[in-house]
Amino acid sequence: MNIVIAILALSIIIMIHEIGHFIAARAVGIKVIEFAIFMGPKLFSFKRKGTIYSIRAIPIGGFVAMEGEEEDVDSSTSYSRMPAWKKIIAVSAGPAANFIFALLVLFILFLSSGYALDTNTVIEEGTVAYEAGLRSGDELVSIDGRKVYDPLDLTVLLHTVDGREIEIEYKRDGKKYTALAVPEQVGGDRYMINFIPEGNTTVISQLAEDSNGYIAGLRTGDKIVTVDGSPVIDRDEIDAAMSRSNGDPITVGIERDGEYSLYTFEPVFQSVPEYYDLGVYYSGSSTNIWTAVKHSVQFSISTLRAVILSIVWLVTGAVKFKEMMGPIGIVTTIGATIQQDTFKLFIINLANMMAFISLNLGLMNLIPFPALDGSKIVIHTIEGIRRKPFPMEKTAWITVAGFVLLMALLLFATFNDIVRLLGRG
Repeated sequence: MNIVIAILALSIIIMIHEIGHFIAARAVGIKVIEFAIFMGPKLFSFKRKGTIYSIRAIPIGGFVAMEGEEEDVDSSTSYSRMPAWKKIIAVSAGPAANFIFALLVLFILFLSSGYALDTNTVIEEGTVAYEAGLRSGDELVSIDGRKVYDPLDLTVLLHTVDGREIEIEYKRDGKKYTALAVPEQVGGDRYMINFIPEGNTTVISQLAEDSNGYIAGLRTGDKIVTVDGSPVIDRDEIDAAMSRSNGDPITVGIERDGEYSLYTFEPVFQSVPEYYDLGVYYSGSSTNIWTAVKHSVQFSISTLRAVILSIVWLVTGAVKFKEMMGPIGIVTTIGATIQQDTFKLFIINLANMMAFISLNLGLMNLIPFPALDGSKIVIHTIEGIRRKPFPMEKTAWITVAGFVLLMALLLFATFNDIVRLLGRG
């Protein structure tokens, strides 16, 4: 069921993109031949004001077909005969729609559920950040000179540190301070109790009903006090105890309503990509309209920067191409992300992931790569400077070449997804 919802969510994001093209094209006088929901053979269609509206068989994506988009058509409503600025508006409206959609989703999400940034930091004793001098309530300003907009930045900006010392800038009582620290590498193959704790405590905040722990008898609100007889006081000690289990059944001791109970079950194997961590957590906070707008913009900036850095890292080799994710990986990731044991968390995670991918889609389409919206914006900008249309046959060849390269990249990314799903990546 989650995979079906994930496919529909991805389709909505793509449709938002196409709706942007559709509205802008109609606004500047370009005739839209067809507006299609989904892809493949037509299932249903009707015509209104010269435009065919259709629903197609393959439930993903959609498209907008404009008159004169692929060939020179002698018409006052043809894309090919429009001034360059009108073409740019029609083309750039797709990515713009993705950005607007993401901001709207984030605004509603943050306004309704609160947000965790600014001074809502939780820094436990013994963490890298604590040893560097930071304390709970400090506001992270920058990491190695790059501004921290969102908790996402803590993972992204540390991705390529490779064990080196970094500079952390933070605020305390309105004053700025700097600290030096070497981030800790975490992740990798491990065995775990599949739960989410309250901060860095051992109290179970979330526990999926299909998890081994829940089936054995664990419940939200339980406090884990021992693992295989070893006392545990935080999540790190639980992880350490789990690493010694080697996948054998474990016995977990919990406190519930003042009573101590033991539960035995098999841990879950999880392969988590290694990443660098400072040990900084964020607690939730309520928000108002202004801060919801502010944090929506900040999250968007952070996400867009992460996409740009990812592209740079792929080109420079800092990130391996085998880590690239295709449509299968995206759908699987959405499906895994939205698996929650409460409806509220399900909606929050789904909305958050949709906003994240919508921002990604919008930015990626602005890259001046053949067949993407960005290349068309560049071509039409050149047309505006030269004051004459770019030859349609050359544009077609550029588009075809770009499409072939994109399909090759898509196939490679899909292969990575399949290998990853089979557990060999």
